[in-house]
Amino acid sequence: MLPRALLDDVSVVKKLGYHVTVVEADSFGNVVFSEYAVTPGYSKTATTLLVRAPLSYRNGRPDMFWTDVDLLLAGGGVPASADVIETYLGRQWRRFSWHPGNWNPAVDDLRTYLEFIDTRLAKHR
Repeated sequence: MLPRALLDDVSVVKKLGYHVTVVEADSFGNVVFSEYAVTPGYSKTATTLLVRAPLSYRNGRPDMFWTDVDLLLAGGGVPASADVIETYLGRQWRRFSWHPGNWNPAVDDLRTYLEFIDTRLAKHR
């Protein structure tokens, strides 16, 4: 069963304008964002983004994130720590093995995790 906190957070980001669905699979809440905007410096301006939240979310934090396989650097190179391709939800994803340094379940949520993703994508091209 998906954690109430995750469902609440998904509702919040939907109100912020994100196109998002959540599916329970493999003991995770798989949060899928369609047309997620990507900072300049990449091969495209938007991607499908997968965030896998453990069923213990928020006590358990999301770790890593996944994008379309064809999300590369503008010059065609693979972003740092994103060279692994994995399959979830019946499709392939590029895994970004980038981990947040801090996570406080009393403060952090899906929005702060998206901020982490955006900051990392902007810095690590």
